[in-house]
Amino acid sequence: MNIDLHHMRHFVAVAEELHFGRAAARLNMAQPPLSQSIKRLELALGFTLLERSNRRVELTPAGRIFLDEAKQALGQAEAAIRLARQAAVDELAELTVGFVSAALYDVLPTTLRRCRERYPAVRIRLDEQPTDTQLDMLQTGRLDVGFLHPPLKDTGPLDVMPVHRDPVVAALPTSNPLARGEAIELAALADEDFVFFPYRLGPHLYRDILAACRKAGFAPRIAQEARLMHTILSLVASGMGVSLVPAGAKSMRIDGVAFLPIIDAPRELAWELVVAWRKTDRRKALRGFVDIVSTTNPSSNTQRS
Repeated sequence: MNIDLHHMRHFVAVAEELHFGRAAARLNMAQPPLSQSIKRLELALGFTLLERSNRRVELTPAGRIFLDEAKQALGQAEAAIRLARQAAVDELAELTVGFVSAALYDVLPTTLRRCRERYPAVRIRLDEQPTDTQLDMLQTGRLDVGFLHPPLKDTGPLDVMPVHRDPVVAALPTSNPLARGEAIELAALADEDFVFFPYRLGPHLYRDILAACRKAGFAPRIAQEARLMHTILSLVASGMGVSLVPAGAKSMRIDGVAFLPIIDAPRELAWELVVAWRKTDRRKALRGFVDIVSTTNPSSNTQRS
């Protein structure tokens, strides 16, 4: 006969109560089956655990030792079940991931691919939102993790990790004579119409671009705004204007758009990306996701805030 956890639980109840009736009530079972279970356990062990009489039940010396070991074994079994259950919950977890469009060029697709490889049962929901909206959603628990543009305000409850820094380049219609060069100075765009992203999608970068243009001697003439990078580049391709975009936008391969590095662009003029999550969220799926981000993107090796 194999000794299973049921027999150990039955024995522990009787040993602690020293009364078959009370132990049976505690276990929510009838007394005869409990007595039979203890007898089968003793038979399997080959020695007596309990001394029984009409008036009392007592532990034998062997029973006292077995009680301690049985309680430890039951505790370990319960801990194993609890940990395994938590692991199962983690593996079947759902993560809601917010992102700005710049994350789509490389960082987010690479992270998602590696997450699916490592945690195939984790379901990921994506939600494209501007930085300020993501901050609010992270703090209220509507997002688990977000890819945002720094600088961030009110990051107290959040962990923040730098992810990527993409230099700004000029995007021009291929029909524009300026597109024939290999690089361009910012001042060369002074007479062009611009296609810009809305201020609220990246206030800091928006101000930096305007400041760089002013330093080059002009204020950009914004003819059209568009929220999505694909739309911005499509408008550029159609001849609506030029734009200043992250170098990673080249990966979108929009026909009719030429990308030129800006010779005199200030070093700080870049599309920066960070990842943020709540400090108190200790779920395995989230920590695994952040670990993938940190090992996938070299910029993540810098200090977290």
